[in-house]
This record gives sequence, structure tokens and C-alpha cells, in this order.
Amino acid sequence: MKRFIDPCCEKCTHSKETPCQDFIECCTRGPICHESEACAAKRKAIIQKASLNEHFAII
Repeated sequence: MKRFIDPCCEKCTHSKETPCQDFIECCTRGPICHESEACAAKRKAIIQKASLNEHFAII
């Protein structure tokens, strides 16, 4: 997973055909569709990487 839009693993239900209804919450606090510390860490890593960009802000 390199982007928020990418599924975090094979258990992730987010796809083009079945988009996550809580996409923003899933990206910032997820995953929502399943529990996984590894997937949560992947999401946090993307947030950390993006937050180093001066044009990125989480409100």
C-alpha cells in the first residue's frame, strides 16, 4: 500500500467496485473493515509521510 486509495491487505474490502463508505475515517483511523495492527501502522506511515509535506494538513 503506497496510497490511501490502495487496499491495505487482502482482507480490505475497499475497491473501485466496493468503495469504503467511511473512506476518510478509514484512512485516518482505520482500517474499519477489519482489525489489523499491521494495516493501522501502514495507514499511520502514509499520514506521517504526507504530513512532512508543508502543503498537507489534517483538520
